[in-house]
Amino acid sequence: MRSVILVLVAWSWAVRAMMDGCVDELGQLQRCMPEFMNAAFNATVQATNTCGSPPEEYCVQTGATGVTKSCHICDARDPRNHHNAAYLTDYNNQQDTTWWQSQTMLAGIQYPNSINLTLHLGKSFDITYVRLKFHTSRPESFAIYKRTREGGPWVPYQYYSGSCEKTYQKPNRGFMRTGDNEQQALCTDDFSDISPLTGGSVAFSTLEGRPSAYNFDHSPVLQDWVTATDIRVTLNRLNTFGDEVFNDPKVLKSYYYAISDFAVGGRCKCNGHASECVRNSGRLVCDCKHNTEGADCNVCKPFYNDRPWRRATADHANECLPCNCNGKSSECYFDAELYRATGHGGHCRSCADNTDGPNCERCLDHYYRDTSGSRCLPCSCSTVGSESPQCDDRGVCACKPGVTGEKCDRCQPGFHSLTEAGCRPCSCSPSGSTQECDVNTGQCRCKDNVEGFSCDRCKLGFFNLDPNNPQGCLPCFCFQHSSVCESAVGYSVHAISSTFDRGNAACRLRSGDGSSVPVYWSSTGQESTPTRWVLCTTDKFLGNQMLSYGQNLTFHFRVERRDVRLSAEDLMLEGAGLRVSLPLIAQGNGYPNDNNGLALGYTQLHTAAHKLTPSLGGLPSQISFQVPFAGAGYLDSVSLVTARVGPGVPAHWVERCTCPQGYHGQHCEKCTVGYRRTQPELGAFSSCESCNCHGHSDTCHPDTGACDCQDNTAGLSCERCKDGFYGDATQGRPDDCQSCPCPAGATCAVVPRTREVVCTNCPAGTTGKRCELCDDGFFGDPLGQNGPVRACRACQCSNNIDPNAVGNCDRETGECLKCIYNTDGFFCDHCKEGFYGNALASNPADKCKACSCSPLGTVDQQTSCSQVTGQCQCLPNVIKRDCSACQLGFFNLQSGIGCEGCSCNSIGSTNGQCDIITGQCECQPGVAGQHCERCEVNFFGFSLSGCKPCDCDPEGSQSGQCKEDGRCECRPGFVGARCDMCEENYFYNRSVPGCQQCPSCYSLVRDKVRTSLLERLNNINNTLTTQWNRLQSIRNTVDQTGAQADRARDRVRDAEGLIDQARQELEKAKEAVSKVVSVSEINPPSETGEPNNMTLLAEEARRLADK
Repeated sequence: MRSVILVLVAWSWAVRAMMDGCVDELGQLQRCMPEFMNAAFNATVQATNTCGSPPEEYCVQTGATGVTKSCHICDARDPRNHHNAAYLTDYNNQQDTTWWQSQTMLAGIQYPNSINLTLHLGKSFDITYVRLKFHTSRPESFAIYKRTREGGPWVPYQYYSGSCEKTYQKPNRGFMRTGDNEQQALCTDDFSDISPLTGGSVAFSTLEGRPSAYNFDHSPVLQDWVTATDIRVTLNRLNTFGDEVFNDPKVLKSYYYAISDFAVGGRCKCNGHASECVRNSGRLVCDCKHNTEGADCNVCKPFYNDRPWRRATADHANECLPCNCNGKSSECYFDAELYRATGHGGHCRSCADNTDGPNCERCLDHYYRDTSGSRCLPCSCSTVGSESPQCDDRGVCACKPGVTGEKCDRCQPGFHSLTEAGCRPCSCSPSGSTQECDVNTGQCRCKDNVEGFSCDRCKLGFFNLDPNNPQGCLPCFCFQHSSVCESAVGYSVHAISSTFDRGNAACRLRSGDGSSVPVYWSSTGQESTPTRWVLCTTDKFLGNQMLSYGQNLTFHFRVERRDVRLSAEDLMLEGAGLRVSLPLIAQGNGYPNDNNGLALGYTQLHTAAHKLTPSLGGLPSQISFQVPFAGAGYLDSVSLVTARVGPGVPAHWVERCTCPQGYHGQHCEKCTVGYRRTQPELGAFSSCESCNCHGHSDTCHPDTGACDCQDNTAGLSCERCKDGFYGDATQGRPDDCQSCPCPAGATCAVVPRTREVVCTNCPAGTTGKRCELCDDGFFGDPLGQNGPVRACRACQCSNNIDPNAVGNCDRETGECLKCIYNTDGFFCDHCKEGFYGNALASNPADKCKACSCSPLGTVDQQTSCSQVTGQCQCLPNVIKRDCSACQLGFFNLQSGIGCEGCSCNSIGSTNGQCDIITGQCECQPGVAGQHCERCEVNFFGFSLSGCKPCDCDPEGSQSGQCKEDGRCECRPGFVGARCDMCEENYFYNRSVPGCQQCPSCYSLVRDKVRTSLLERLNNINNTLTTQWNRLQSIRNTVDQTGAQADRARDRVRDAEGLIDQARQELEKAKEAVSKVVSVSEINPPSETGEPNNMTLLAEEARRLADK
C-alpha cells in the first residue's frame, strides 16, 4: 500500500510539472491542476470525544502480564498534558510526537459507543489517499466517510474491521470485480490486528482496486468518487487483549484511541481549469481559467455557453466558448437541442433592437428591419383594424374596410366604431351636426346647442334646429324664467330695410364732437362728407325687436380711401344707459373698401342686449355706426330680419315658452294674479312669487310686494312681531303679537322648547328672564324683590379677582366670593389665613405670600403668621421668620417642643456647639462622647488639647487600652511601657506567638521519640511488603484460573483496602517524624514543669508510635 501511495504522489507531481500553467509554450490552452498537497495540514478537526475534561489518568499498554504499566495524566487545561484534536493535523515530528487521544475504556469508550473525527476541507478536493497514524494500537473496527457538500449525506469510503460481517454487515474482501459498482465502500481486516501497539499506520487509496482508475478522465463515476468536501473517521471498536473483562481500572485505563497524524492527500478540485486555489472572502476557491467559474470551475462563465461545460482532459482543455449574438446580446444559455442540430449550443437571450433567433440574426415576429439594417422596429399594426399583425418591409399594415392609417389604427373620415369587421359609416343629422362622428362610438359631433346620438334634437333650454345656425339651436329667451320652449305657430318671415332711395330721412349724421354733418343722397348710396367720425341712427330699427331674436342685421358700407382704422365698437346697440358693441370685421367680414359691402349678424348683439334695460320694450333705443375714416363713406341696403303674424314663409325662430307657476305670456314676461316681483328693478327679468302677508294685511304692493302690516307685526310679509312685542306672527290671528313683560326699552323672545317669554336687551348691569337680577359682576335689587329698589352697581374686589371668571361676587350684597392671589375679605382687601403681605399691591407678585411656617418649630404647629411681617410664633430657642432653625448652642428641632441645649464639655469640646440633628458636640482629638466628656477607646490623658493614643503592642499587651499614666497591661513574659519586650529568661521565636521560656531537657525527649518511630516504620514497611506479595500471588492465581475470578476480585479488593490503610498509617507516621526531626527548632522545657509546645509534640509522637 505504501508503494502505491508513493507512486501516486510521484505521478501527481510529474503531472503538476507538465501542467502547472493553463496555456502551453505555444499559447495553446491545456489542462491545468493545482499542486498536490496534504489538505488536512493545520486544518480543524472536530472530535466528539477528547480526554482531559475532567483530568483523568491513562496507562500505556505494554502487552505484557505482570509488568507495571506507565500511567500519565491527560488534562485539557494543561498545555503540557492535553491531547486535543489540533494534534491530528499539526506538523508530525518523530522526535517530539503529539497526538489526539480519547477517554479510556474506564469512561465507557468501547463498542457500541463510537467517536467521530470530522475534517472540514473548506471546498471540494480530488482525494488521492487518507492516511492515519495511530499512537496506540490500531482499532479493531473503524470506517472512513466522505461527503461532497455541506449538509449532504455521509458516504462510506472504506471499512476496516476484524469483524466486517458483525460490525458493518459487509463481506470481508479487499478487491472489486469489473462491472461492480465502483462507488461502493469495501471492508477489509488487513489493518485490524492489535499489533503494533504504537506507530501503526492505515492508508486508504481512493482509486486502488477500482477497474476504471486507468481511464479516470473518462469515468464520471470515479471523478465523483474521489470528490469530497469533508472527511470523517468513525472509531467503532477498540483492540484489546481480552483482559478488560475483569474490569481492573488499571487495565481499562490502558485502552483508548490515540492518533498522531491525520493526512489527506489530494488536489483542490478545479476540473482541470485552474492551476491554483486562492482565498476569496475567507473561503478557498479555484482561480478559474478557460472561461469557467464557480468554486470548482464547474460552470461556464456567462456568455460562454456555445458548447457544454466539460472537465479538462489530458488531450483537450475543453474550454468554454463564447456565444455568437451578432452584437445584439450579452446573455446566452446552452441549448442542447441546438447543439445537436448545429454543433453550436449558445442560444442568445434578451436580444437587443427587437431581434430574435439563437444568434439574434432576425427580427421578432411582427417587427421589420429599418432602412439601416441595424435594428428592428415594431409593426404596431392595430389588432382590430389590420388584416394581420405582420407588416411589410416598409412597416405598412394591411387595413380592413373603412380603416386607414399606416398602422390601420383609425377609421376613415365619415366612418366610426373600429371593430374586427372594420369601420361603419356615420349617420348624423345635417342640421344639428358637423357631419363628423366619434370614431369609437359613432356618436355624432353635435353643434353647441344640439344633442342626441345623431344630433337630431335641441338641448334642454334650446329650440329651432336650423342647418344654417352655427350653434344648431337658439337658446330659449323666456326672460330666463323657463328653459322649455318651442317655435311659435302663425309667424312668417319679414324684413325691415332701408335702401335710402327717398333721400336721407332715414339717417341722421353727427360728427364726433356732436355737431351736425351734412348728408348727400347718391344713386350709389347715402354719402357723407369727409369727416373723422360718423354716427348713423335709424329709428325704424329701434324699440321692441323680440321677433328679430337670433336673426341678422345686414348693411353695405364702403369708403373711398383704404386708411380705415377699426375698433371694438364699430357697431353699437344702446338703451337705458347701457351699450354692447361689435367690430365691423366680426363674423368673418373683411375691411371696408370701395367695392365690398359688409354684412353683420344681429344675433350676438341681440343676445347681449337681454340685459340692456328692465322695461319690456326697452331693447335697442339706438343702433349706431362709429367708423373713423377720411374721405367719403357710403352706407346702403340696411336690413333687419324679423317676423310678423300672418301667412308666408314660417319664422321658426319665434319662441313660445312653457311658463312655470306664477308666470304667463308668450315669453313668460308677466306675473300671474296673486304674485309679485321679487326684484322689481329687473322688470320682466325679475322672478315672481306669491304675495304672503300672513293674514295681517289685505294689500300687497304690485312692484315691491311689501305688505301693509297690522296687529303689531312688521316685515316685508308681516312675518314677525315689531319691537316690544312677542309671539308668532305667522299664525294669521290678530292677537299673534303680545306686549313684552319687560322694563321700558327691553325686547323679549319666546323660548321655543318651553314657550317661556324671556326679556332680551336688558338695561346695562341687569339680566334674568324679566331683567330682575343683576348681571355677573354687579350687585343690587333692580326690581326691589327683597326690599327697596337698588340699581345694579359693579362689585369692588380690589382687583383681586379673575375678570374672566363667573360668580366673582354676591349679586345682592356685593361680597367678593372668588378672591385670588391668596387674598380674603369682603372686598378681597387683606391676605387670607396662612399668608402675609399687601393685598392691595398693584403687582400680583407683591401681594400675599405663604407663611410656610416650619411645623417643627412653631407653637402648636400653627400655619398662620403675622399678616404684616410674616413672622411665625416660634417654640423656645427656635429662630428665623419661619421658625426653621435652632439658636447657636441648641439642637433637636424635631422634638416639637423647642430646641435643647448642647451641654458640651468645656474641656473636651472645641467651641461648645453641636450637630443640630443629633446633638453631637465637636470634640478635641482623641475625645469621644455625646458631650465630649471622655477619651476615646485606647486613648488617655483627658485635657484641653484632647487625649493621647496608648499605642500598646498588640502581641505583648492584654488589650489596646492603657492606664491613666499611659502604661499598658502586659501578658506573661512581656515587659515595658508598651509591653513590647520579653522579660528575662524568655526569648522571642517568630514561629511561635509570644515570649517563650527557655527549655532544659528537649534532647531526652527527641531521642525517645526517634527510636520509637523508626521501629514502628520498619514494622509498617514489612507489613506492606507482605501484602504486596499476597496481591501478586492473587493476581497470578486469577490469570491462571478463570473459575476463581470472582473470589479473587474480592480478595484483591480486601488486599487493596489493607494497602490503602497501611499507606495512610505510613503517611501519618511520616508526618509525625517530620515534626520532631528538626531538633534544632525544639526549645527546652520550662523549669516550672508546665507543658510547653515540645511536651505536646512528644506526647502526640508517642501515641502514634503505640498504634
